[in-house]
Amino acid sequence: MTSHIGKLAILRNIAWHSSEKILRLFTGFFVGLWMARYLGPEDFGSFNFVMAWLGLFNAIAWLGVGETIMRDMVRDRADEGYILGSAFMIRLSGSLLACGLALGVGVVAGKLSHEQLQLLAILCIGVPFSELPAGVWMWFASHTNIKPAVLGKNLAMLLGALLKVAVILASAGLLSLAAATAAESTLLCIFLFAAYRFQGQTFANWRFNFKHAWQMLKTGLPIVLSALVISLNARVDQLVLGSISGMSEVGIYSAALRFSEIWWVVPPMIVQTLAARYIYPKDLLGSQLKLNMARIVSGMALLAIVPCAVLGLAGPELIAKVLGDRYLGAGAVLVVHIWTAVFVFIDAPVSQYLLATDRQRALIVKAVLMLGINFCLAIFLVPRLGAVGAAYATLVAQGLVLILMPVVFSSVRDLNGIYLTALMNVPDALLKFFDGRKYK
Repeated sequence: MTSHIGKLAILRNIAWHSSEKILRLFTGFFVGLWMARYLGPEDFGSFNFVMAWLGLFNAIAWLGVGETIMRDMVRDRADEGYILGSAFMIRLSGSLLACGLALGVGVVAGKLSHEQLQLLAILCIGVPFSELPAGVWMWFASHTNIKPAVLGKNLAMLLGALLKVAVILASAGLLSLAAATAAESTLLCIFLFAAYRFQGQTFANWRFNFKHAWQMLKTGLPIVLSALVISLNARVDQLVLGSISGMSEVGIYSAALRFSEIWWVVPPMIVQTLAARYIYPKDLLGSQLKLNMARIVSGMALLAIVPCAVLGLAGPELIAKVLGDRYLGAGAVLVVHIWTAVFVFIDAPVSQYLLATDRQRALIVKAVLMLGINFCLAIFLVPRLGAVGAAYATLVAQGLVLILMPVVFSSVRDLNGIYLTALMNVPDALLKFFDGRKYK
């Protein structure tokens, strides 16, 4: 009976997690498109360029102190106050450091205009508020009771979206939109801390402890380095595009990404569900695990291909209708960038497989390779093709890394066999992936 109740709690948590991701998906998509239409390519590009710049430095704001909080609390409930207090101070220090670096480097590098520096300063206000509730979020997760925290997140997202809509309707301008974005982070902090208090908890028990803090930082250092590489890889296309071709091209590119990236939240949701049964179990070894992986990879690729083809054909006309003639160039970007989703869908189970087989270093290598290829291609293609060149750089980088890694590195050579089996068993994989039959 206890086991059954535990399983129900886990399923409820998954459902609440999914609701938060889905809400974020739709509010981000529709409000983002409304912002693009209101601002126009130049200002929309400027806003996204500054967000990319801040995101680059924001990767260090958490200083690697994430899931380790939950792990430590589960292992030692008596130390919850020290863990939460130490995590709070680390996140506060990290977020202030990230904001200081973003502003300081922005001024020294001279890459940001006066208005963009104002934008950045306003957006920086929200960074500490988005980082400080991390411990509270992990506290709820560690107690398998994520519902109150998700309700707080969802409410903050909805109010943040309404604030942005109000700014647009009032024609209040770019700086006001930045203020609305920062306000959303502030609301998130308030609601998560309120949810924690409503559970009968108190902040009076939080204490900073050097031993806990040092252990968190030491454990988190490799995670920070990996996050920095991943963060730069996610933003290098917009940063290179803005530096070479201007803000209007960034705006056009960002508008296309609203369509092509809308469903990138789907792979993690699917793979997290499948991984618990078909990738992570310790009794899954050798050929059975590889067969499971081949079937999942096939299914994920097939799941991505059809929507890519449909949106690739219909997308340009849809962008023209939704955003108007100012964004006509976004259609050509979408036709290229949409196919990146195929590799994103394939990469999701591959990353889980490498984690399950204790090859975390391969994930860092993969991120570094992808960054290097993406950056080099962007430097070469953006001056010639503009926003379309940035899309090609991202697409080729994603595909090349997945294909070449098992060829170049012997430690992940087993992926070659998985890819080959996946390719040869597409019909079988399609049936078993969608009809719910057991892989084992």
